[in-house]
Amino acid sequence: MRNVKLNDIRIDGGTQCRVEIDQALIYQYVERMKEGDEFPMIEAVYDGATYWLTDGFHRYHAFKLLGLKNIEIKYKPGTQQDAILAALKANNKHGKNLSIADKENKVRIALAIEGYDKKSDYEIAKICELSQSFVAGVRSPEKKEKQRQAKEKNIQKQAEKLKAEKQADTSQTSSENTTPRENTDKNVGFEPSKEELDANELAMQADMEMLYKLLESDEPLKLAHEEITRLNLRVAQLETRLSSLMTEKNEAVKDAKRAQAQLDKIKRAKK
Repeated sequence: MRNVKLNDIRIDGGTQCRVEIDQALIYQYVERMKEGDEFPMIEAVYDGATYWLTDGFHRYHAFKLLGLKNIEIKYKPGTQQDAILAALKANNKHGKNLSIADKENKVRIALAIEGYDKKSDYEIAKICELSQSFVAGVRSPEKKEKQRQAKEKNIQKQAEKLKAEKQADTSQTSSENTTPRENTDKNVGFEPSKEELDANELAMQADMEMLYKLLESDEPLKLAHEEITRLNLRVAQLETRLSSLMTEKNEAVKDAKRAQAQLDKIKRAKK
């Protein structure tokens, strides 16, 4: 940690991985700083003569707008190339989320380092903290297109499978609710309500949206895990609702049978 002049920090050393700076976010930081909010120190690499900014570009510009002359920073010794490598790992776990374009730019910056174009997709992925498939896609547009097509095809299959399962569930429910005319009164009141049907429709839409998010994501396994967790919760909720409906139906059938027995008894007594 060291107190340095803001003007001594260089931001033109190829360490900015974002495609563009978010001006609105800078002004937001300025307002929060004026209100007393504390921010993490920006980070830099010091080569003995120059501090190369590696993490905290939005904070840096906010400090500039506030007119600060000196700030506390975290730094470590190294070369300008070390600064670039450190910057490639910045903003993966904090700050404004990196866009797809930002991540693609990180890969291009890494590949532009002398000798790094010979490194494997796996090595570049570790340096940039991205998935190997994402790096391969940036490195080779043909691979990226094949990946997109493969994902799209897989998503389409999943969507068709999901649609078929939903239709099968609907058909089964309709079949279970269809009874002879003389027994129809036993099932009155147990059809899904409009609210439940609307909720199921919204759930189907959410499922489809998630499938397409998986198509666009460069971290499909993480997203898939979150979706599986959500669906497991949804299944548990539906199972609880189904169990409750079955209990209500069974009680209603018992009540109907008791009422029918009483009615038959009354009819026999009148004869």
